[in-house]
Amino acid sequence: MKKTLLAIALASLGSVTLAQTAFSVNGQTVSAKTQKDLMGQIAARGVTDVKQQEALAKNLIIEQLVIAQEAKKQKIDQLPQVKEEIEALKQRVYVNQLIKKNLGDKEPTAAQITELYKKAQDAYDPHEVKISHILVKEESKARDLIKQIQGGADFAALAKENSLDAGTKEAGGALPMVNIRHFQIPGLGEAAASLTKGQLLTIPFKSTAGYHIVRLDDKREVPFPTEAELKPQLVNLWKQQAAQNYLVSLVKNAKIEQVKAKGK
Repeated sequence: MKKTLLAIALASLGSVTLAQTAFSVNGQTVSAKTQKDLMGQIAARGVTDVKQQEALAKNLIIEQLVIAQEAKKQKIDQLPQVKEEIEALKQRVYVNQLIKKNLGDKEPTAAQITELYKKAQDAYDPHEVKISHILVKEESKARDLIKQIQGGADFAALAKENSLDAGTKEAGGALPMVNIRHFQIPGLGEAAASLTKGQLLTIPFKSTAGYHIVRLDDKREVPFPTEAELKPQLVNLWKQQAAQNYLVSLVKNAKIEQVKAKGK
């Protein structure tokens, strides 16, 4: 029994020792420590088999080195856009790690969550509308289409024939139900909400895209969610704000001094 246990122990030790043997890729040496550190990261992601950790680590290292060596050989690493992308990536990594180290364990208090909830509630508009619209360039054409619709012409057919909005024309100009604050065209949601169901806006609504013939198809009021329902989003919002405030404070507290150029 002791011999069996000893054999198992030696076999296990052998696999770890194997993973800690240095190797080289096109003459560039990879230390045993580098492999061991990467194996630890792989293990932390749920890979428990040591041999699998070793194989994955070695393959990843070889792939990274071969790509880096070839990029250097072809002087890709010297291209301005590549340098910019690398610096941008480094900046994101630094930001993420700074936030993780300094704010990672912090959670908002109940009072802070309630404060965020009240602010969101104050800014909330419960009104949602579902509209159909036809977009044209000329106001005169828009007014003519309104007259046709008021005279009994089919709105959807006119939309398919005349609308410049490629995203809605084939659906007869129909848009999905949406909060009036979420319209890309300022004021359009509020204008539609002033109508009754099935009513047509009697004058064309002007936007930067042209003139809109608007019909209200439906509207409703959606109650604001409770604080408990929004808690996960409020916690995330607090963490985002805390991270932003932390980064702003770093810049604000930095010591900035003018330095005279040499020889002047």
